[in-house]
Amino acid sequence: MHLHNVIRRILFLVALTLAAGHGQGADGADKPPPPRSLRLLPLGESPPFRQIVTDGVRYEQEPEPGSIPPRQIRFGEGDKPTLLRLNLGRATEPIKIPAGTAAVLLREATAPNDPALKPWLTLHPPETGDVLAVLWRDPGTRWTLPRSLLFADTAAALPAGSIRIVNLLPVDAALIFAEERVILPPGKALIKPLATGTDLPVQIAFKNATGQFQRFYSGAVLLNPNERAQIFIHRADGEKPRLPAKVVTFNETAPPPPKPQP
Repeated sequence: MHLHNVIRRILFLVALTLAAGHGQGADGADKPPPPRSLRLLPLGESPPFRQIVTDGVRYEQEPEPGSIPPRQIRFGEGDKPTLLRLNLGRATEPIKIPAGTAAVLLREATAPNDPALKPWLTLHPPETGDVLAVLWRDPGTRWTLPRSLLFADTAAALPAGSIRIVNLLPVDAALIFAEERVILPPGKALIKPLATGTDLPVQIAFKNATGQFQRFYSGAVLLNPNERAQIFIHRADGEKPRLPAKVVTFNETAPPPPKPQP
């Protein structure tokens, strides 16, 4: 009888251990990480406005194919993919993408639903965290072959009260903040804190063919509470641009910082 009781006690302890492990999985320890967000920011210039007159009526002409990004792209296959509208110089609404290292495939909304076809754009985001993908095209190319650069889009990477400046030019850019001067190499970013309500003058120059810095932008950044700002310096891709460089700048509400883990 004593041996029987010992066996019953052992079986009872084993059952408790299995139940505890199952409970941890239910609490989320074994669940996959939650999805995160992706935004796209296409940079460039719209082609000149063109129209024709037929029977006294003016009709706007569609831009030449490839002169602007697709008006809509889609993420995901099946009956309910996520559609995303692209506008030059404006960040898209965030879309949810899974965590992990799998590539993010983006297709033109009108493209056939065939996974074997090459996507319009393939992104390789980091394993975790929200992402901002900046898109542009090289001179002489179409928007059928976009370039991309990924940036962390979390509150930790770019919190409220800060500015991110990105140089997408193939040459150095000089940044002048009041009395401070910083050289930003190609493809690099600078994050600078800025107190709420402070009006920060910003001037930007690019290194021209003679090796001199040519100033082409002058503005200011002012942050409201809970705001952050981003400045992107990129190549002008319009027809016969007066200057080879352009600037896109915008303020936005920063996402709240992550809640502390209990």
